[in-house]
Amino acid sequence: MAQDRLADRAVLVTGAGRGIGAAIARLAAAQGAAVGVNDLDPEPAAEVAEEIRAGGGRAVAVPGNIADWATAGAIVGAVVDEFGALDGLVANAGVFGMALPQQQDPEEFRRILEINVLGVAWPGLHAIRHMTERGRGSVVTVTSSAIAGLTSMGAYGASKGAVASMTLGWALDLQGTGVRVNALSPIAQTRMQSVRMDYEGLSGAEREAAVAQRTVEPEFNAPAAVHLLSDRSAPMTGQIVQIGRGNRLDLLTHHGLVGPGTEIGPTIEDVERAFAEVLDAWAQPIGLHRQGSHHAAGVPA
Repeated sequence: MAQDRLADRAVLVTGAGRGIGAAIARLAAAQGAAVGVNDLDPEPAAEVAEEIRAGGGRAVAVPGNIADWATAGAIVGAVVDEFGALDGLVANAGVFGMALPQQQDPEEFRRILEINVLGVAWPGLHAIRHMTERGRGSVVTVTSSAIAGLTSMGAYGASKGAVASMTLGWALDLQGTGVRVNALSPIAQTRMQSVRMDYEGLSGAEREAAVAQRTVEPEFNAPAAVHLLSDRSAPMTGQIVQIGRGNRLDLLTHHGLVGPGTEIGPTIEDVERAFAEVLDAWAQPIGLHRQGSHHAAGVPA
């Protein structure tokens, strides 16, 4: 297998001290990239960077809070100073939490939104400014299938929905600049899955069975991220790539209009008639579904 997909490229991976981020950093380095390894915790960032260097790769630990504007800028600047450029960003860092809406703690909701949204936006904006000056680059954000709606994940889904929308907006904004922006929706047995099982109250044999059923190693996500960073994915931009159980690779649909729509008049009765005669039949399933699976020959089921 060729090991040069990212040769002569410099890549920053956030949240790379553990889990999916660490797996992406390692594979990017194995494919020839010089890697900036970011994590809020300096120790695991340093360990991953040292591991890459020990294996003959190039890496620098750049710890810090990427949800802070100035810190994110300093991290991007440190990678540019160390390697001379920044060709790729994987904005992977994030936090997870679960709660039903009637039990949601407002401070926890705020924390999830701030870290998951600003923690992608701030390094992304700094990286894009550098990349557009050079006329090349690839940004990979990390979203989640929770954007389609998963129970007890209102806050987390909202944060990842914002990331997905930001990804699509940036992709449109950057057309013609040489900078591409795509999103990855990964899956793995990480600390987030442990939080989920704690929330579900799983323990003992029941927890072991859930781990066996749900476990996907973090490394399984890394090839898709490296592909999106490399020139082999050009000219793909504005896409949401999902890694799923059962060794599946999918693209998530973008928001769009469904059905034929209908004209309405100015009254409540006009709106009620429009729903009764047209729109009710086109109401969409709740949660993640394969597009078209609920229609037969284009006719609403």
